[in-house]
Amino acid sequence: MSNDENMICNEFEKEIYLYLDNDLSTDRKEYWKQHISNCKTCSSLISDIEIVLDQARIELSEDLPDAKFEAMIEKAVQKKRFKIAKWLFPQGTAKEKFAFSVKLAVVGVLAAIAIIISLTTQQPNTVKTISNELLDWEGKKVTSQINEIKNTINLIHEDNWDKQIILLDQRMKVLEDKSDKFSFN
Repeated sequence: MSNDENMICNEFEKEIYLYLDNDLSTDRKEYWKQHISNCKTCSSLISDIEIVLDQARIELSEDLPDAKFEAMIEKAVQKKRFKIAKWLFPQGTAKEKFAFSVKLAVVGVLAAIAIIISLTTQQPNTVKTISNELLDWEGKKVTSQINEIKNTINLIHEDNWDKQIILLDQRMKVLEDKSDKFSFN
């Protein structure tokens, strides 16, 4: 068997149950029918699987009596019932039940005390500690800061820095020339 044929057979093995359940497109199904008629390996594989499926249908088609079916359902439902009922209402002697009730009451009282303490103690209110500047919904301060920045940018832009630098450079040269006249070199 060539490598290509082996790859096709491996692909068929992946889709064999889709083929048997008629869950393939008609083109794909026709392709596999043609392949099965030409390939002994896949033909024997499909016949073996059909035999197993037919046997399983026969074995698993047993009709359960209603009483047996109802018993199975009841057993499944009993397993799913809440186990919290057993925890809250334990089975046992009166002394054990009383001890559990006392424990449950103590836990309830402690929980109530914890809730009351947390509600009555002074805790910092995060809303109160936020500065009014941050809560300035009108945005007066933010607007003024934006305007200041705009003005500063306009001043920098309007100032002819290049011209100022050139003038300073020219003044420096004049001063240097004057200073050279008085140098002792």
